[in-house]
Amino acid sequence: MSLPERIYGELKDLASGMGIQITDLIKMFIKQGLHGDLRASGGLINERIRNYDEDITYLKGKIFVLESLLNDLLSKSEEFEKRLNELESPEIMLRSKRYGSGRINKP
Repeated sequence: MSLPERIYGELKDLASGMGIQITDLIKMFIKQGLHGDLRASGGLINERIRNYDEDITYLKGKIFVLESLLNDLLSKSEEFEKRLNELESPEIMLRSKRYGSGRINKP
């Protein structure tokens, strides 16, 4: 397909602004045109870009929250493992047998 240089330049700028290739942009225009979603003013594209930006911001926030929860879980897991190793240490086992009751925290 042959396009005038001016139109090609505009498509190239729009595609690079969206982070996609010109061929993908043209495919998107064709698909939207077939489904009746294409507006001549480009308002729909700008609206979708804003929606994508909002979605990306939301997802970044969710990822931050999940990452924080995961780090907290890993920290608690490491603490649990450390305490379990302390309880299973030979020194504690000897002390519990020495006092006879098997209770580790015997007063």
